[in-house]
Amino acid sequence: MRACGLDFGTSNTAAALPDGTVLPLQPHTTEPRLFRSVLFFPDEEQNFYAGADAIQRYLEDNTGRFIQSVKSFLHSTSFRATQVRGRTYTIEDLVAVLLRRVREAAGERMGGPPDAVVLGRPAVFTPDPERDALAEKRLRRAAELAGFTHIQFLIEPIAAALAYEAQLTRDELVLVADFGAGTTDLTLMRLGPSRRGNADRRPDVVGSTGVRVGGDRFDAEIMRHKLLPRFGAGSTYKVMGISKKRLPIPQHVLAKLLSWHEMSFIREKSTQELLEVMLETSDRPAEIEALHDLVMDNLGYRLFRAIEAAKVKLSREESTTIDFEEARIHLHEPITRAEFDEASRGLLGELEECTDGLLSRHPEAKDIDAVFLTGGSSQIPAVRELYVRRFGEDRVRTADAFTSVAEGLGRASANLTA
Repeated sequence: MRACGLDFGTSNTAAALPDGTVLPLQPHTTEPRLFRSVLFFPDEEQNFYAGADAIQRYLEDNTGRFIQSVKSFLHSTSFRATQVRGRTYTIEDLVAVLLRRVREAAGERMGGPPDAVVLGRPAVFTPDPERDALAEKRLRRAAELAGFTHIQFLIEPIAAALAYEAQLTRDELVLVADFGAGTTDLTLMRLGPSRRGNADRRPDVVGSTGVRVGGDRFDAEIMRHKLLPRFGAGSTYKVMGISKKRLPIPQHVLAKLLSWHEMSFIREKSTQELLEVMLETSDRPAEIEALHDLVMDNLGYRLFRAIEAAKVKLSREESTTIDFEEARIHLHEPITRAEFDEASRGLLGELEECTDGLLSRHPEAKDIDAVFLTGGSSQIPAVRELYVRRFGEDRVRTADAFTSVAEGLGRASANLTA
């Protein structure tokens, strides 16, 4: 029986062999080991695209349905299905399409598609136990639809811990922090040579928790603090009719701009009519033109790619510029690392509170030997500094930010073939 580990992420998906080797899933891309967790259904085609191909096709012709961050909706009771080109897709169907493509790509390197999988899941999809169970149930069903016949789940920070454990020469008590696009998961776990290879690692877990702070929310804070004024925040428009009253842009419209995939929900008739009124009567017409084109030309994904690129650059440099030129949007907004840190203060506070809560519940935490940080947001200097300040530079470790979880899941899958 062929087995693999599979890290289905909000932004990226990765797969690994039982020896921990992370597989190339899209060889023609700049990062072949990462399969982008996105789908695109063009309006004029019966075909659909997944991964990097979906992004490329969407950028060539964005007249269609682009779907991202499906994982973040697994726990949602209000999102059961959606219509695409007249066909109903349940959330399990959408996830299954992605998992099936990854399974097929992995099979090209394994001599055939794997039958068994150790599938990662957050420590908590949501604090609500019933909705957390719903999310796992949906993910299991999606894996079945994708063709997997043997499915096991492993909490993602535990998987990351197994990747870290592979390099240890002595036993350690480790705090593992896995920073995803949607959530951050924390696990306090005993690791080392004396425990390596045990089929059941649950007894080694001292405690685990999570918080809905991830890369997407860091991007949203850049949008909130730096870019919303460029799309009309703070402007006013005149109410049509005999009244001379002026109103600000409704908060529900601005709130939807903080996440690119939420923008499609304001492309409704009432919002279109509101945008037309604002175009005619705004005291800042250029900003409203930019808002109109951002929403109506479906440019949210492209804008947030520019935001993410700036965020990544701020991990290496003290300042950069968010550059975006599309339609009537002419954006060249400088941002410093200090500004980003200030914008992220609330998120850093949530991370610190979550960390403190886990450690306070377990007296053993005073004996932590190492803190292992993985995932994209672990590269944000302010995030790393939070843990360095608490534990000291000599105890904070990092590894491959994007594939540690997949490597650990792959190592765990060795037990499925035994």
